[in-house]
Amino acid sequence: MRLWKSWILAKKDLAIMRKRRSLATAILTFPLGLGIALPLLIEYIIIRKSATVTIVSSLLGAFPFFFIILSALLPLYISSYGIVGEKTEKSLEPLLATPTSDGEILMGKYIGAFLPVLGAIYLGLTIFMFLTDLLTVSKIGHFFYPNWGMAIVYFLGAPFACIYGVSTGVFVSSKVNNIQGAYQIGAFSLIPLYALYILGEIGIVSLSSNTNLLIISAGLLVAVILMYMLSRATFNRESILTKWK
Repeated sequence: MRLWKSWILAKKDLAIMRKRRSLATAILTFPLGLGIALPLLIEYIIIRKSATVTIVSSLLGAFPFFFIILSALLPLYISSYGIVGEKTEKSLEPLLATPTSDGEILMGKYIGAFLPVLGAIYLGLTIFMFLTDLLTVSKIGHFFYPNWGMAIVYFLGAPFACIYGVSTGVFVSSKVNNIQGAYQIGAFSLIPLYALYILGEIGIVSLSSNTNLLIISAGLLVAVILMYMLSRATFNRESILTKWK
């Protein structure tokens, strides 16, 4: 595989993304909004509810899980647009006529959706850590972040979730002709992540546990491998030209 060809295709998708303000706005707004809203929520709980240090620490350990969910949600829409948009605009067939392999095209789609989302997630996480430490240090007596839990989210959970979202978006897009429909179907695949957060909220699963975060990250890695195999099997010239409508 010639990665430089994949990078050329990724740059094309990134350029289209910059022109479509709705995509660029969504990529930046949600992680930044989450990075600001969650620390403010913590401050509200501390000031208005007089929460104990134990409760605050538990929340601080669990809140980064929101960014894992968001890491999977955002690339679903972007990768869906990257494929369905090519189909609806009749630009996928000319792309397949270029001297580029199926794997190189698919990797270009992956890179084009992965890089901007992960960059925005990292920015949101950084703002979240900074504001949280600023607002809670007087309550808990030390800076809570960075810690090992956040490192797992940064380097394992968020990237794996992001790749999973891209893979799912590519696969679902091969089955539908509507971007919104592809996004909605793909979002259903994230039900296990939603369920994990609910279980964390009711105290059945601790999302502040480093061990649990590692297990979740391992599960995401397995899901990434499976979804990549499915999307790779689906994304081939013969199938696209003869079966994709």
